[in-house]
Amino acid sequence: MEEHTLKFFVDHTLGKLAKYLRMLGIDTVYFTQTDVYTLIEKASQEKRIILSRNTKLKNLDNRPNFFFISDDQPDKQLSEVLKYFKIQITPGQLFTRCLKCNQKLIAGNHDDVKGKVPPYILGIQKKFSLCPQCRKVYWKGTHLEKMEEIIGKVLKKKD
Repeated sequence: MEEHTLKFFVDHTLGKLAKYLRMLGIDTVYFTQTDVYTLIEKASQEKRIILSRNTKLKNLDNRPNFFFISDDQPDKQLSEVLKYFKIQITPGQLFTRCLKCNQKLIAGNHDDVKGKVPPYILGIQKKFSLCPQCRKVYWKGTHLEKMEEIIGKVLKKKD
């Protein structure tokens, strides 16, 4: 699995985009505060590219790497980012990060998730992924099919 070298800071105006980038396995911090100066400072410290729809940030001098997102639809925003940064996605990268906190997921088994998922899911699923930070548990279900559908549409638009 190829690791992306690009790391993003997505500001409070682009919550869905942050989730979509994480679905693709791209290291993406979602910055929920509104203070652009704190955003700039943290992005500089962590060597991350800021993605934003904030025109105030767009017009600032001396800001770090920054990309202004022009579209207001999350799937089109994702297409914009993928095209602009020439990001190639491989199947092995998909769903490797926690959608909630951005940590890399680790493999889990039935013993790891017992009591954390419904008994029905424990009975029908064999593979689980766990977030080592927030402890969220992931498995292949209908929600995954919906996410794959979104990703498929975006990747087709990108080409």
